[in-house]
Amino acid sequence: MNGLPGWGRWAAMAAIIALSACAEPDLERIRVGIPTAPMTLDPRFASDAMSARLVRLLHRAPIHLDASANPQPDLATWETIDPRRYRLRLVDGARFNDGSAVTAADVAATYRSVLDSRTASPHRGALANIETITVVDARRLSFTLARPDPLFPAALTVGVLAAADVAAGRARDDWRVSSGPFERVMSRANGVTVMRRRADGQLVEFVPVKDLTVRAMQIVAGELDIIQGNLAPEIYAWLAARPDLVGQQRAGTTFSYLGFNCLDAVTGQVEVRRAIAHAIDREAIVAKVFAGSARIANGLFPPQHWAGARKLEGIAHDPARARRLLAQAGYGERRLRLIYKTSSDHFRLRLAAILQRQLAVVGIDLEIESHDWGTFFGDVTAGRFQLYGLSWVGLASPDIFRHAFHSSAVPPAGANRGAYRSDAMDAMIEQAEREPDRERRARLYRRLQARLLDDLPYIPLWFEDQLAIMRTDIRGYTIDGDGSFDALEHTSRRTAHATR
Repeated sequence: MNGLPGWGRWAAMAAIIALSACAEPDLERIRVGIPTAPMTLDPRFASDAMSARLVRLLHRAPIHLDASANPQPDLATWETIDPRRYRLRLVDGARFNDGSAVTAADVAATYRSVLDSRTASPHRGALANIETITVVDARRLSFTLARPDPLFPAALTVGVLAAADVAAGRARDDWRVSSGPFERVMSRANGVTVMRRRADGQLVEFVPVKDLTVRAMQIVAGELDIIQGNLAPEIYAWLAARPDLVGQQRAGTTFSYLGFNCLDAVTGQVEVRRAIAHAIDREAIVAKVFAGSARIANGLFPPQHWAGARKLEGIAHDPARARRLLAQAGYGERRLRLIYKTSSDHFRLRLAAILQRQLAVVGIDLEIESHDWGTFFGDVTAGRFQLYGLSWVGLASPDIFRHAFHSSAVPPAGANRGAYRSDAMDAMIEQAEREPDRERRARLYRRLQARLLDDLPYIPLWFEDQLAIMRTDIRGYTIDGDGSFDALEHTSRRTAHATR
């Protein structure tokens, strides 16, 4: 038997021991191994990657964005009444899983709830331009904006809850019905989420398995059918070479970055942030650690996106310049100590260790703090960090600039987790949002990304490829650029699987 590349005997032994306690495979279910459990299945609150991916299966939104980030009808079509008014009309046959029709009142109730400051939805900032929501009749509603926005439909991607669930004022995740292709069967205390496909009753079980070694061994043993997310390239290659497994790889849009606390006495200094950026050898990491399964990122959007900064030059690896910048910040004679927060995922810890070594060369001692996903994400959301590593998944709409960088978007109003504040950036965001012409707006967003590369509230790292492994009896599952699980709507298991 071939050994696991880059892993010791003890890790493999621990995985095999863990597998021995597993139940027999449930052939009625398609079991998907994921690196973390979702934080929520309520579309008003989903902001972490796993929550966003699972919410899409349960709750349809008025609009979805295609691969080029253009808005397309989902629950509704739309028309522009005037520059500040849009009217939505629900499509035929849209129903919740209890058989009741999805109505304009449901859409209105969901979006009013997001806009209500008492809800504390992280999506409130992205929808702040909505002035009023008016229900016209059972199938039509109108949105009136505070200012004209020709790209407004692209903001209507929050999944719709039933008005009765919203009005009941229940706790987060205590909704009763859903409008997506799947319905929730149960969410277990161990983080496992079970869904049933509405079209045919197929059960899909999402099983969080934090340790990549264990996840890899479970799919080898037949305890999982698909694994996707946080797959180290060498583990992916080892699994994809097996005759009983199939690998899929696709250029991804997942944007990985380092985020800074701009209120911190040290990381609040732009010279320190620039020094860190020049100390990191991104090209070496992409080539050697990702084995080419990532692309260098200089802005939030990949080059093919209509607002992508195609000609933007990134920050070069330049240790000598990093040392000069540290000296300017007062760290010429003494080493700088910083705390870097990350998840306890093995691959993320490996990347953290590489960053630690690269920063040590220029005089920065990086202390790595790793936590389980819930604790880590909670710390980031609450601003309890100096710097951290994370990824934005499924970035498509440029409303991310307001959501992540506008001064008004500090949590819980948005995702400006590092409390970056710049009057100039606020003005640039607002100017771009007011621009009616899409090409001129794209140019403004490119300038905005150049300004971010100068201020560095984030250090752009890379766009990671999407990787998935599945058993050979799984049919119809294909990955997309943002790593969604949307293909599960059409995924099946070959009958011969039952004889294995």
